[in-house]
Amino acid sequence: MRNTPFLLLLLVSCALVAGCGVRFRDPEPGNEFFKSATVSGDLRVGATLTGAVTVAQTYSIVVPITCELRQGKTLVKTIGSEQIAALPGGTPKSTPVAAHYSYPFTVEQAGLYKFECYTTKDEDNFVIREFTVRPS
Repeated sequence: MRNTPFLLLLLVSCALVAGCGVRFRDPEPGNEFFKSATVSGDLRVGATLTGAVTVAQTYSIVVPITCELRQGKTLVKTIGSEQIAALPGGTPKSTPVAAHYSYPFTVEQAGLYKFECYTTKDEDNFVIREFTVRPS
């Protein structure tokens, strides 16, 4: 019975953490503008890969996006960019208009990479997909 106070404290702590909405996994990718990013193809050095991004436009302004290949914080290369057309009369509450863009690219060295897309209009609007490239 000496462990009873310890067990009670442990149970109360678990209940408090669960009740506070703490999550022990990564959040889903995407945000109000970027909905998803994927990398497909044979993940080997020199193979053609495809980086794809899906956006949901609700803004009445043109939104420029850029997609890059990164290793950590280091820019390896720019993969593609688009000017997402303005939604006439768009507001944050408008029904989103989805668009999907794909960019072919290759990787010259094995390692862990990031396919990252962002908009220069708002640096908090981005999406990242990590992937590993194996030797050929």
